[in-house]
Amino acid sequence: MAITYNLNISDRLSVLQTATLKNGTPVTDYISKIVCSLTAVDSESGFSAFTDSWVSLKSPAEHEGSYILFSDIKSQPDFITNAANTWASDELKSALASQVEAQKTAPQDKDAPWS
Repeated sequence: MAITYNLNISDRLSVLQTATLKNGTPVTDYISKIVCSLTAVDSESGFSAFTDSWVSLKSPAEHEGSYILFSDIKSQPDFITNAANTWASDELKSALASQVEAQKTAPQDKDAPWS
């Protein structure tokens, strides 16, 4: 079984209009979540499994130091990539692999030979 995984970080974001950082600083345009998806494909059987989710980023109450205004972002920042990679954990990949394996032994609908 050769399963490959594809992590997709979408362009769907949840942006808080206002928030307060850990040090009490009020901020605007704080990115709080992003939609990510993970697909597992077995190259031998062609079976696949998929999941997606809103992935939470660091909450403003936990954020220390500077932050990037949503309106100032020109390319995908590292903190989004890091959060997506953390979400696509070995545990999640294992669950998708189990779903792919289950498809190999699942009942199949077939047409009767007499129809």
